[in-house]
Amino acid sequence: MSSPGLEGLLELMGRGLSEVTYSSLCLPESITARGLESIPNFYYRDDGLKLWNIIESFVRSVVKDNYPSDAAVFKDSELQEWIGEIFTQGFLENKQSGVPASFHTVEEVVKFVTMVIFTVSVQHAAVNSGQFDFHAWIPNGSLQLQKPPPTSKGQSRVNSLLEALPNIGDTVKFVVMFWLLSDKYTDVVPLGEYPEERFSEPHLKQMIKDFQAELSYLSEEISSRNSKLEVPYAYLNPKEIENSVAV
Repeated sequence: MSSPGLEGLLELMGRGLSEVTYSSLCLPESITARGLESIPNFYYRDDGLKLWNIIESFVRSVVKDNYPSDAAVFKDSELQEWIGEIFTQGFLENKQSGVPASFHTVEEVVKFVTMVIFTVSVQHAAVNSGQFDFHAWIPNGSLQLQKPPPTSKGQSRVNSLLEALPNIGDTVKFVVMFWLLSDKYTDVVPLGEYPEERFSEPHLKQMIKDFQAELSYLSEEISSRNSKLEVPYAYLNPKEIENSVAV
């Protein structure tokens, strides 16, 4: 299905994993590191940062309810085993990644849990939801090239481009795959919705309601903005974001 083949994809993924850093998974730090703070009309950044802050506020409330002090975090053996396994098995003990091998403070837990929730919901929506919109037109991002890319500028022609693109059969497969990955399931659970109630405590239920209210306000704000745009950016509208990866 793609030019590198299975072995090439595994090699590519391995190289990519070795370069992943904790800060690159945390949107505020990633935006700053890439110098993207002041680019105009960058809706991924604008919507994403607001969502990060909303998620972080919710996570902080819940985490502090369970861990009133740094000492409580340090003494929780199951929590320490959880992050230790992620560091060892998920990031292959790569200290250069910056991923923590253990937690020492409440804020460290808040940051990590925020990153996890953001990645499987918001970041996934940003990367996944627009695949068909952008890649149904194969020249925008083909998964396969029949010829190597040009090595110097000004040498490409329409015919050479067409010869490099996949044939009709493979093109159909790619388009179908993009459509399937971008399509929504009938049992979608939006971000902030929890069909299975895990908490019975009134104050924890209120935290969830507050979280949902903040997401609802942001959804209205984004919808209002998009109504004025020629090309709306709706991928990070909370009502369009799934609670977790469902592909």
